[in-house]
Amino acid sequence: MHNETEWLDDFLPLMRCPDTHQPLRRATAEECAANKVASALATDDGSRVFVIDDGIPILLPRQ
Repeated sequence: MHNETEWLDDFLPLMRCPDTHQPLRRATAEECAANKVASALATDDGSRVFVIDDGIPILLPRQ
């Protein structure tokens, strides 16, 4: 799954969580498994995980 999201590596330094404004990183395998997703981004502290769907991160704020 990482191949279709390689483009994200260029943008990760610019991306922020819409709620906490923390920097984002690629979620670990453990974080992905805990959220039952194949690929995701997470906040630096791991408090938020954003699924990557068809190569596109879904960065929606909590409602």
